[in-house]
Amino acid sequence: MKSQSDFIPSVTKPYKGWSDKKLATDTIKIQTAMTDNPDFPSPVPSVADYSEMVGAYISQLGKAGTRDINAIAAKNARRRELIDATIMLGTSVSLTANGNLEMLVSTCLPLRRQSQPVVLAKPSNFRCTNGINPGELDLKVDTMDGVVSFNFTYTVYPPTENAVWTTVTSSKSSCTITGLEPGKKFWIRVAAIGHKGQMVWGETLQSPYVQ
Repeated sequence: MKSQSDFIPSVTKPYKGWSDKKLATDTIKIQTAMTDNPDFPSPVPSVADYSEMVGAYISQLGKAGTRDINAIAAKNARRRELIDATIMLGTSVSLTANGNLEMLVSTCLPLRRQSQPVVLAKPSNFRCTNGINPGELDLKVDTMDGVVSFNFTYTVYPPTENAVWTTVTSSKSSCTITGLEPGKKFWIRVAAIGHKGQMVWGETLQSPYVQ
């Protein structure tokens, strides 16, 4: 499994999914960021050539607003050329930057985002009540984001060093423990399990007497 330190910044290529408006707006930002950028003195294509393609696309985009079929075809052709040029520019700056995040950010090109570790909170508002049938306890905590399942564990109260804990795993934030001896109390705790196996324990409760 790769760690956060293994992350290497890189330029992505989402342009084909961009709207015409976003392509125009963001390529202007890229053009401005690359102009006289000291980290990239000789990008491919050159800033002058790239600026020309940005200008041609924006000009044709305006003409396509008339919905003339020829103007739309010309706009689409300039769009493809600009996308190809932006992809080429991203490859060029990536080779020059060699993973340097500060240099890549200065280009305004879209970058692959580093995934952030999911930090689970503790299960909250843990409650325990008698179930509708004899020998049952209903357990429940508040729902949580990023949780795959909950582990509800219990043992006879009061617990000892040699106490045997029984675990019930539930994909929901609640479960019903069955087959308990009426008249007994139980010591119950809950843990949230995350997508990557993280486990965070919540509070421990003393149950009411089982009915």
